[in-house]
Amino acid sequence: PHSSDNQFWGTAHDFARNSARDLNIKLTILYNRGNNRFSYLKSFEKAVNASRKPDLIIGIFYRFIGTRLLEMAKNKDIPVFMINTNIPDDEKAKIGSPRERFENFIGHMAPDEKAAGDLLARYLIKKARIRFPGNQIQIAGLSGHRGSPVSLNRSLGLKNGAAAENAVLRQLIFSDWNKPHDQVKQDVITQTKVLLKRYPNLTALWYVCDWMAMAGKTVMGQMDKEIITGGIDWEKEAVFAVKNGLLDASMGGHFTELGFSLVLVHDYLHGRDFHDDPGTGIKTKMTLLTQENIDRFYMFLMNRNWEAIDFKSYSKILNPELKTYDFSFKTLLTRTKE
Repeated sequence: PHSSDNQFWGTAHDFARNSARDLNIKLTILYNRGNNRFSYLKSFEKAVNASRKPDLIIGIFYRFIGTRLLEMAKNKDIPVFMINTNIPDDEKAKIGSPRERFENFIGHMAPDEKAAGDLLARYLIKKARIRFPGNQIQIAGLSGHRGSPVSLNRSLGLKNGAAAENAVLRQLIFSDWNKPHDQVKQDVITQTKVLLKRYPNLTALWYVCDWMAMAGKTVMGQMDKEIITGGIDWEKEAVFAVKNGLLDASMGGHFTELGFSLVLVHDYLHGRDFHDDPGTGIKTKMTLLTQENIDRFYMFLMNRNWEAIDFKSYSKILNPELKTYDFSFKTLLTRTKE
């Protein structure tokens, strides 16, 4: 889905490769070189028309092309399981729920992005109140691409959280993720400087992802500004920063979705449907990482020893006695191979 194995998707891909290895799945990852819906459409079309027809495609949604993706796969009689992104609002009526309008749309697993953006905003605001007692809490946000359902939903969460906590949301800025990464990073640095100069009494900054938050923290250090800051994705640099007090919070855990969706499709293709458990529409919850709970997760997230995880133990086909799927992070911390 992304142009490379960098940042969030690199972690997701590594986790999934180990899941595929355990489950004896031949996993092929096609990269979205342009990081936009047009290049993604080409990648998806390549997968659908591969000389060796895939047993199943796992993909993500982009605005305006969700219906086309599902129709392409339907015409080739290929099941599709979508992850990580919500069904775009402008296509919900056409797409419906999994197996409703498109029988080949067998399942959907996505994080509650609005809830993640909301929870992050509320935490930052509450911490700002403790750090700056008596001050009016002013928060601003830097989000991602306007065409990304992820960016839009996380940003809605920011707005909800700020309103619920009676904080002043000064401004929300969107970034153009179609640009090369280094250029987007420079944009984030510039935008952060603009926000800090425009709103000198800003107390909190919300970022749509961790790498943007880390770029912003560099600016704050240069300008000698103490701002409560957080991001989303549990990137390694951010986890280290939370541990060492350089970043106040990071939401994450959803990098597991690709690896765990492989468990579900493995069982599905072997005759064990997940229709009733966990269901065809699975909403996952991200976890808030702060200095209060970092010690519980730190070594697991820094070492990233996914090879030690026993992915076979999650499969109902391989464990007929298994009654329910449990993809929680609490369980993941204990599922290691002997």
